[in-house]
This record gives sequence, structure tokens and C-alpha cells, in this order.
Amino acid sequence: MKCKIALVAALSFLFFSCAKKQDRLVLWTNSVDFVSYAELFNASQDKIRIVPYYYDAPVNKLLLANKAARPDILAGSFLQAGMEKKLFANLNSLFNKSLKKDDFYEPLLTACSQSEKQYLIPVSYNLPALVFYSGNYESLLGASMLSFDSIKEISKKYNAKNRAGVYTSMGFGPLWSNDFLYLIFKDKGVFFKTDPQTITYTENMFEKSVEYVLDWVNEINEGVKNEEDFAFKYLYMPFYNQVKNGRCLFSFASSRDILSLSNDEIRDLDFRWICNDGKIQIEDDFVSAGIYSKSKRKADAKKFLIWLLNEKSQRKILERKFKMNLETDSFGIAGGFSSLKNSTEKIFPLYYRVMISNTPVAERLSAPQVFPANWERIKKQVVEPYIMASCAGDDSKKKSINERYEDFLASEVK
Repeated sequence: MKCKIALVAALSFLFFSCAKKQDRLVLWTNSVDFVSYAELFNASQDKIRIVPYYYDAPVNKLLLANKAARPDILAGSFLQAGMEKKLFANLNSLFNKSLKKDDFYEPLLTACSQSEKQYLIPVSYNLPALVFYSGNYESLLGASMLSFDSIKEISKKYNAKNRAGVYTSMGFGPLWSNDFLYLIFKDKGVFFKTDPQTITYTENMFEKSVEYVLDWVNEINEGVKNEEDFAFKYLYMPFYNQVKNGRCLFSFASSRDILSLSNDEIRDLDFRWICNDGKIQIEDDFVSAGIYSKSKRKADAKKFLIWLLNEKSQRKILERKFKMNLETDSFGIAGGFSSLKNSTEKIFPLYYRVMISNTPVAERLSAPQVFPANWERIKKQVVEPYIMASCAGDDSKKKSINERYEDFLASEVK
């Protein structure tokens, strides 16, 4: 990440030097892909120049910025909190002529709006999936998507022990992945809310989720210790190699991780979306873009959004990515599937062949709740460890979620 930030800084200086004699649009982002998009947009015409700057949390940066250092455009993940702070201009006018709402995934549009006003436009998103070795396809019974119940059923059939009663193969263990546990809790209706000093959650649903996980672990894999021992012995390698040796059937991963793999890494692999109660949960950090409400150049800023959210532009972006081998560790548009249905369904499979049988189904998608700008760090350092400790019976469970949150806040100050 430090290298990427340095790249953004260097290119921002270059853009500024080239545009210093012209008016320029300032873009703040926490997605390095927008550096490339600014370059492409600048090359596509000679009237508007965009200069990108990288910040971990653009919304928080804007709240603290002085009037002389404010952006025209914000793009990246976790921008929704800025809608409540009235940071973004109303973009409803974009859908009168330039953009069509039907072209976008509806849950993402809704998540980027408030009181029937479109303050943000979704750009990209990712989905949770289970990866498996294609040689084990028969084990999946032709399932196009996997519910929690189907994962349990298929995994149990795959389990095998030696004569000493020790597992030599295990289909899947929910305790193998913090992110998978978090997905279960989200799907079961657990909501987290933060304020400057505390973090709260729906306690009744949290306890029910813990019970659900423990019932799964005990019924399918005969206890927490079995899952932990198996992971220690066999799952020390990258997720894409875990399933190739046949020890486990499934490995949990995000679409961004799966589709960023090289041809060699993804060879002989397949995957299925995790769908529960008919819905696939969009991951929390989906990317959106908006225009600062006090920008003096809203008309020009809109032109960039219109250019970016166009199938022809996105085809050029993907063509350039693969032709020049740019950001090989970054998938798709801004690190994810495009928010434009046609781009994802028709253009992406041309470049990501494994998507041909795994295109996201628009009607199945469900958007996440609104989170604070630093949610990813809170989730990784506070929420997920607390969930794991609660499910695994770790002694550290004695440390409450708010004690963990206090430690996190103290580390942020340092």
C-alpha cells in the first residue's frame, strides 16, 4: 500500500505540473485505480484536467480540511457517511439525460441515495464466494450458488478421518475465516453502529448467530478444536492452493481476490457465490463517487462521472489494463465488478473467462448498511476478532467489544 500511495503522490504531482496553467478538477480517493482513470479522462479531451490525491478516508479528510484545500470530486469506498453530513451535491439531474437508473444495480443506487436524492453514484462492488478445485465439481451437485445450509450438507459428505479418528479431509469450517464469520452475522441480521466513544450491535441477533455457528461447528466438524487443528495443519497456504491438494473442499474469498489471480493461480479452480435467503450480500467497501456540494465546477465534475460510468469508457479501461498489464493485483473497475449491469454481464467475461458461468445475478444482490469512513479498520481490528472470540470460546472473549474499541481509538490517536 505504501508503494501505491507513493505512486499516487508522484502522478498527482505530474498531473498538477501539466495542468497548472489550466483550471483543474481535484479528486480525492482511497482507490488507486482512479489515478489511471484521471489519466485516461484527461487524454480523452483537452478542456478539463483532473488531479487525483490519495487519502485513506476522503470523507474524514474533507470534514477536517480548510476551505482552500477541498476537492471537486470524491471517489472510493465508505463515502455514504458523507451524505448525512451534507457533503455531496444532488446528482438527480444526471439521470434526466446522461445516465439511466435501469443500467445500474438497483440496491447500489439505493444505498447511494437519501430522501429520493442521488448524492453518490455507485462505481463497483465485490461479492463473497467459496472457491473449490474444479475436479471436485461433482461434490457440488451442480449448485449455481451456495447457501449456508448447502455448504454444511456438502461439507459433511466430504469429511474424512484416519483410523485414529483424526480428520484428514474437511469440507469447510466457518472458523477458518474471520470474514466468513462476519458474513454469517451480517446475513443473520446483526447490525453494528459506532459513535465517537462506543460501538453497539443487535445483541439478540448476535447471540443467535453465535449459537448458529457453534451448532454448525459441532454438527459438521465435531467441535472447535477439530476445525482449529485442521487449519493449523493444512491451511497455512494461500486460499487458492488450499483446495488444490484435496485436503479441504472450499476456501472462502472475495471476488476481488479470486479474479485478481494470475492464469496459473486460477487454473483448475472454480467458485460459487454465497447466497442466503435468496440474497448475495455485497461487501461493505463498495466504491462510489460524488461531487462536493461546495465545488465551483460541478458541471465539469459531472462530465467526469458521465465519462466513467459509460460502457465504452469501461471497455477502454479494461482493454488498457490487460494490454499494458496495469495493476495486475487489481480486479475489474476500481477493484470490483462494474455498477453497470451490462459492463459486468457482457464485457467482464471477455477478460475474466471464469466469470462465464459465475456472472452476478442482479435480482439477488443486497447492499450493506451505511458505515463510518474508517469501518474497514474497525471491522478488522475490533468487530471480527470479537466475533471470532465469541464463537471459538477464546478467553479473550472476556474483553468486551467496547474495550476493544477503546484500544482501537487509542491506537488511532497514536
